[in-house]
Amino acid sequence: MIRDLKVIAEKHPKYPRLLFFYQGSVDEGDAFFNKLWAEARAASDEKKVFYNAFGIRRGGMKEMFGAEVWACGVRATLKGNMVGKATGDPWVMPGMFLVRGNHMLWQHDFRHAGDHPNFLAVLDQLPQDILTTFE
Repeated sequence: MIRDLKVIAEKHPKYPRLLFFYQGSVDEGDAFFNKLWAEARAASDEKKVFYNAFGIRRGGMKEMFGAEVWACGVRATLKGNMVGKATGDPWVMPGMFLVRGNHMLWQHDFRHAGDHPNFLAVLDQLPQDILTTFE
C-alpha cells in the first residue's frame, strides 16, 4: 500500500499530504519507510492512541486469513512485497482517513487485511475548494 500511495502522490501533485501512523518504534518505522518511501511523513503510535481514536478495530480470522486476503497476498507478492516481521498487534485492521482540521472528509472501511481502497477516489470525492488547499 505504501508503494502504491507513493506512486500516486508523485503522479498527482494535488493529492493530499499523507501522514502514516504505525505501531512500531521510531527505529522500526525509520527502517521500514527508508526502504519504501524515505520522504514519507510517519509517526510511531505504539500505544495505538490514534488507532483507537479513529476506531480502528481488530480483525478476526476471516479478515486476516480469508480467501480474499490470500488473493491479495498473491497480488502483493507479484508486486515484489513479502510478509515481514509483525510489529505491534498484527490483528489490528488497516485504516485510511482524509482529515482536514477536526473534520473527517473521507474514510475507507477495510473489509479485510488485504483490502485496498481506490486511492484516486479520494480526489474524486472532494469539492474543488478543498482540492486547492492541497496545492
